[in-house]
Amino acid sequence: MKISTLINFFRGHTRGAKAKREMLYSLFIDGISVLIGLFYVPLLLNFLTQEKYGIWLTLTSILGWFSFFDIGLGNGLRNKLTEAFANKNMKLGKKLVSTTYALLICIFSVVLLIFHLCNFFLDWNSILNTNTIENRELYILTSIVFTFFILRFIVQIISVVYLADQRPSISKLITTSGNLVSFLIVLILTRVTLKGDLILLGTIISAIPVVLFLVVSITSFNSRYKQLKPSIKEIDLKVSNGLVNFGAKFFVLQISYLIAYTTSNILITQFYGPAEVTIYNIAYKYFYIPVMVYSIILSPIWSAVTDAYIKSDYVWLKKTLKHLNLLSLLFVFGIVFMIIISNWVYKIWVGGDIVIPFSLSLALGLYSITVVIISPFSAYINGLGKLDLTIFLTLFGVPVYLGLAFVFSRWFDNSTGIVLAVLSGQIIGLIAEPLQIHKLLYQKAKGIWNK
Repeated sequence: MKISTLINFFRGHTRGAKAKREMLYSLFIDGISVLIGLFYVPLLLNFLTQEKYGIWLTLTSILGWFSFFDIGLGNGLRNKLTEAFANKNMKLGKKLVSTTYALLICIFSVVLLIFHLCNFFLDWNSILNTNTIENRELYILTSIVFTFFILRFIVQIISVVYLADQRPSISKLITTSGNLVSFLIVLILTRVTLKGDLILLGTIISAIPVVLFLVVSITSFNSRYKQLKPSIKEIDLKVSNGLVNFGAKFFVLQISYLIAYTTSNILITQFYGPAEVTIYNIAYKYFYIPVMVYSIILSPIWSAVTDAYIKSDYVWLKKTLKHLNLLSLLFVFGIVFMIIISNWVYKIWVGGDIVIPFSLSLALGLYSITVVIISPFSAYINGLGKLDLTIFLTLFGVPVYLGLAFVFSRWFDNSTGIVLAVLSGQIIGLIAEPLQIHKLLYQKAKGIWNK
């Protein structure tokens, strides 16, 4: 392919050309992010012990629960703001942004207050199933990390604005920059022998993203998105009804995601101990690579689908989905190859001290394959806002996952059973979501298929 042809492939101001450029930018940015993540594992294992690293992973999973108290407002804002951009209604966009900030500040202020009141009475040693760290140290750690964690979910609204404007690469750039700075600081600490300090590590990793998001927010709302700059005068409770009603659907899906994924570390800790969490997460990070790369490609699709649907551009929607499905097939072959060479990769990556069962690699590989296959359809469903069927299937899948997790934990002596339980909950979606999208794109959807 000639260079001029390649340049023309990404040139232009159409929805497709913009999406292609964003995919290219995002691939580069997230490529750096993947490398940071790969190097982060041995670095943190060197900075902490295997058990402390498992404790840190479990703790971040627990704190991740509280991110869903935004009742889906972030995703609701994304779709509504994309509609405002498509209709060039910046006045509505300003109201949407201002109202979302107001709602999030109110919600998370209450959440933060309740957490700090309750944290005095929580026995973190029992929660994390460890006796190697004093409960007071865990109390200080959770207080610091949780405070910054909550602040982040307020200041990162600027990311939603960029996503709605079909510029996900900027959102990824902020996150990757935060990870890079944190990585470099921890790397320096390992060189000056300040090792094993969970409080210091937690402060670094949780505070830096908040600072970066705050700087980007101030800069963006005073330049590119000056018309959307939040204002107390623009807070509109009428707008909030639409945000909350639409966001509530995403909230249900987020809660289900919370149960299905963030509880895995907790279940593994309780069934097999914190050390097994480390083994699980190393294998998970490896097989998450293709999922992450594919999510990079899909990152502009959500808002582009919303834009196309508002403009009734069904030709673009069908053509793009066909290309994404072909790409999914290529990723499936890649994941199969990753399963085959997994043991060899682990030895090079983290050394021979940590042994990862092949059964776990096989289960996580199958999980990655299902995610890759279903992801284009999920992106379309999110972009179209037709979430009722997905919510119904998810509510059915969660109890299936939890029940199977307990059953499989008796059959396996490692975390393989937990992964198989998660995988089992996705099977119905592999059939239902493609069928729903087919009905929607050919305008044959009725009832729950069109809600």
